[in-house]
Amino acid sequence: MVRANNKTQQRFGFSIRTKLALVSILLLTIPWTAYVYVRDMKSFLLAGQENALTLTVRAIATVLHDRPELFLSDEEEVLTAEPGDIYAHPLPSFINLDGELEDWGEEILSSTTFAMNLEGELAENLLVRHTVGYRGAYVFAFFDVEDDFYVSRNIEMVRLDTSDQLRITLQSPAVGENRYLFTAEEPGRMSVYLMDQAWEYPLSGDPNYDMAANIQNSNNGYRIELRVPRYLLSSDARIQMEIVDVDDSLGRTVQDIVPFNPEFESASLSRVVVSSPEITRILRSLDRPDSRIWVLDSEGNIRTVLGELSQPDENINRSSTFGYLGRLEGVYNLLISYIFELIGETNLDSANITFTGEPDAVLNQEIIKQALNGTPSSSRISGSTDSERVIVMAAHPIWLADNVIGAVVVEQSDDEVLYQQQAVLEKVIGATLLILIGVIAAIFIFASRLTLRITRLRNATDGAIDRDGRIIQTAVAAEAKAGDEIGDLSRSVNDMLGRLSQYTNYLEGLPDTLAHEVSNPLNVVNSSLDNLSKEHPLSADSKYMSRAQSGLQRIRSILKNLTEAANLEQAMQLDEREVFDFPKMLEDYVDGCRHTHPDREFRFSVFKQPSYIDGHPDHIVQMLDKLIDNALDFAVPGTPIRLIVRELHGHVILDIANQGKILPEGMAERIFEPLVSLGRSDAKKTRLGMGLYIVTLIARFHQGNVSARNNVLGDGVTFRISFPLTSIESAK
Repeated sequence: MVRANNKTQQRFGFSIRTKLALVSILLLTIPWTAYVYVRDMKSFLLAGQENALTLTVRAIATVLHDRPELFLSDEEEVLTAEPGDIYAHPLPSFINLDGELEDWGEEILSSTTFAMNLEGELAENLLVRHTVGYRGAYVFAFFDVEDDFYVSRNIEMVRLDTSDQLRITLQSPAVGENRYLFTAEEPGRMSVYLMDQAWEYPLSGDPNYDMAANIQNSNNGYRIELRVPRYLLSSDARIQMEIVDVDDSLGRTVQDIVPFNPEFESASLSRVVVSSPEITRILRSLDRPDSRIWVLDSEGNIRTVLGELSQPDENINRSSTFGYLGRLEGVYNLLISYIFELIGETNLDSANITFTGEPDAVLNQEIIKQALNGTPSSSRISGSTDSERVIVMAAHPIWLADNVIGAVVVEQSDDEVLYQQQAVLEKVIGATLLILIGVIAAIFIFASRLTLRITRLRNATDGAIDRDGRIIQTAVAAEAKAGDEIGDLSRSVNDMLGRLSQYTNYLEGLPDTLAHEVSNPLNVVNSSLDNLSKEHPLSADSKYMSRAQSGLQRIRSILKNLTEAANLEQAMQLDEREVFDFPKMLEDYVDGCRHTHPDREFRFSVFKQPSYIDGHPDHIVQMLDKLIDNALDFAVPGTPIRLIVRELHGHVILDIANQGKILPEGMAERIFEPLVSLGRSDAKKTRLGMGLYIVTLIARFHQGNVSARNNVLGDGVTFRISFPLTSIESAK
């Protein structure tokens, strides 16, 4: 029999769970296909938006057809559009500077959001909504400031750049450039000072009364209402307004400055353009949310601008994909943001969207020319990447009989399309995440269950065979009743174990059967040789008679060795065990070896005594006989046999070393298998390779272990036997 290894050699490879998890990744092709479809759908939505905008601009132009008085009125100054213009719209009533919003009417809804500082970066904890309107001889401005900490003016400080404030720079050919600073010690009327170029000290100690402003606290910061006479904002005047944020009430240093120049990248000041009131009144009834309407006369001069390109309602994308898991909304939003960043899409929830009032940055002059030439047209202006917003524009001529007296241009961003696209993507991603997590969990559970069943069957199969390859169980119960392929495998293993058990039993009984069958012929041959020697005395001295008797003796020795291993385990089970001092027994055994082999040297060393073990002393001696015989056979004559005893980690260790022939490569374990022999060619004894196998049986019966290795110097072999220690009290 071939002795099985104690541990099966492990090979590197993916487990079933890993393989199934890798296969489940293919499910990602489903959301990816949906994502590609949704992205392609964007172009169709934009085309629909462009068609709808064309109908809108046609309807607005129809209302303005054949009304030349709207373009001939000289009530307001007609200006040619310039980059960075600020458009002031008519107000429904005169504005009281009290911080309240009621008197602003619908104009407050068209406010523009500003959040970028002078360096072009997002301001920290500062957001401003701003709008400009006019009524009578005044231009009014409204500032709704979200500030985490409002710092008012300290009247004891001479410098004025030490508190939250409003700054206005006015420039005109008549008076040059003036800088005005608005500050307040408490809510109410703000003080206005004409400042130096560094915005640190006033040029005079007296406030300026040409302009007026009021500041009031709000839930998120403060509000400022500003009134400027229109004569200060003539067509050749330019203005720049800034909100200054100071958060440190002790150090009082400027934290951020947010400007309100529509053309942000330009350092130049802006012009305030006053819209035509009659056209503005008509357009208010036609105004669409999130759109900007331009009316130009036949010369391309702007008569009015209404509306702002602001971001739509954030609730548009708040779907209920995880409505019943509302507590996970924060984790879900973080995951969505990460996925959008991964696939290169803009997550509009986290984007800081600020639309300015700059006309020429988005207004396409080509479609204006076509409209003034009598041809309706539309256009799109997009950014450099797919994730940037697209401005959709449509223009239509305004007719007076057969003549064009003006044009209407309507602008609208694709935010609604983007939000709809994002809403669909979120639903697809959310549903896919649920399905993918469910499928992966199911696959993982299935793979774990499958792996557990296979592992259980493997362990049961390994337990059915001992380390010597003997069948100790003819059937395994694991998965034997299952109706799938693993159940078939289990039943096949049981059938194989049954047949191997029958064959193993036959092999184990073969030595006894062989000894019984061969004994009678051997006795006949032996008695015949004896009778022949008696009848012919001269034949007793014949060399042929000697060879025949020697052959018979060798056959008897072979049968003895075969039956000894077969009957040893049964004999050990029947013998009574006892606790004895192993080093003391070994010392007596070595003394016996010295008398038995007076021509050989035995060196015995013990490092600790006593060392008790539980076992059969006679079988231990039988094991030592096999090892000593092996050492004597392979040792070089004249070299000692060394026996060393010591304790290590709860075991008593015996090393038997001899000098001589070393073990060939790969034979350190095989020599303990049955019928494996490295007997010398000059050995006088017949060797079948059963001696070291018997040593293994005796050692394992005593819960011990035996091993062989070449000496460190390469001059021989050392056999090591270990037995677990026991206490003398256990014997009592």
